[in-house]
Amino acid sequence: MKNKNIESKDFGQNEYWKNIYKLYTFIKRIVFPALISAPSWGQLNFTAGQTFRDCPDCPEMVVIPPGSFLIGAPPEEVGRYDEEGPQREVNVGKFAAGKFDITKKQWAVFVAETNHLTTHGCAWADLPGDAKPWDLNPSASWNHLGFAQDDNHPVVCLTWDDVQDYLLWLSKKTGHHYRLLSESEWEYAARAGTTTTFPWGSGASHEFANYGTDTSFGKGLIAGRDQWMATSPVGSFPPNAFGLYDMHGNVMQWLADCFENSYSANPPDGSAYIADVTLKTTGDLADMNGKNSCSFHIVRGGDFGDPPRSIRSAARNWAPVAGTTLHTYASSALGFRVARAL
Repeated sequence: MKNKNIESKDFGQNEYWKNIYKLYTFIKRIVFPALISAPSWGQLNFTAGQTFRDCPDCPEMVVIPPGSFLIGAPPEEVGRYDEEGPQREVNVGKFAAGKFDITKKQWAVFVAETNHLTTHGCAWADLPGDAKPWDLNPSASWNHLGFAQDDNHPVVCLTWDDVQDYLLWLSKKTGHHYRLLSESEWEYAARAGTTTTFPWGSGASHEFANYGTDTSFGKGLIAGRDQWMATSPVGSFPPNAFGLYDMHGNVMQWLADCFENSYSANPPDGSAYIADVTLKTTGDLADMNGKNSCSFHIVRGGDFGDPPRSIRSAARNWAPVAGTTLHTYASSALGFRVARAL
C-alpha cells in the first residue's frame, strides 16, 4: 500500500510538470510572438531610431526617419561613375531597415523551417580548385565556403530567388510586409544625413568599414579595425547616425530596383524603380544592350574585396554578371538587408 501511494504521488507530480511545460511552450510559441507583432504593443507609434523585432528570431529593425536628400554623386566627386547621376531630390517616407545584414544564423532558421535548398553554386567561394573564381562553383553554398564564417557573419551566396523566398516566409511568419530596400531608401539610410563621400567623411578608412586595397578588386586587406580578409561579423564597425551597421563594405546588398543607367527616371517618392524596359546601353555597358532592365537588379554597399571607390555612399553596382541570371547568380560577396513598412 505504501508503494502504491508513493507511485500515485509521483504520477501526480509528473502530470503537474507536464502541464507546466505545455503552458510554457504555448506562451513561447504562440502568445509571445503575437504580443510582439500586435499593433497594441506600440507598433503604430514608431519613433526615429527606435529598434524592434517582430519575433524572437526575426531581424532587429531600426526606424528610419522620413526626409529628403539628393541621390547620386556630384560631378566633382572623386571616383564617380556616369551612372551615379544626374543628382535628383528624393523624398523618403518613414520605414524600418534591418540594423544588420541578415546573418547565417537567421538564414539557418529559415532553412530549418522551410527546408529551402540553394542549388546553383556560388562565385568567389575561395574553395580549392577555383581557377576562375568569378565563375559559379557548383559545390559552394551559403554554408560551404573557403573562408571561415560563424553565425554572426552575413549570409552570402544567395540568388535573387532565394532572397525573395526569405522575404515571403518572414512576412507570413510575422504578419508584416518585409521587402528589400529601394535604391533611394538605401542611399538615404547609408548617408544618414551626410553629403560627404562616406558617412564618416571624405576619405575611406578601415576603421569604419571592411573593404579591400586602394587600387584593386577582389582582394581583402587587413588594416586597423578591419581584421578580416573576407566577411566580418555584423556590427564589427561603428554604426552610422541612423543606427545602421555595415552599410559600406563587408558584403553588397540586394536591392528592389531594376537596373537603369542614370537617375533620370528615378521615382521622386523613394520607391523602387521597377520599369521593365529594353535597355539601350553603350560603352562599358554594351553587353547589357537590348536586354530587359528587370533582368538585372541593383546591389549596393561594396564588399570586403572592393577598393574605396566602390564603397562610397553613391557607388552603384548590379547583378547578375554575364553568363548567369537572377535565378542562378550568387556570390560570396553578396548578401541582403531587409526593410519593413510602418
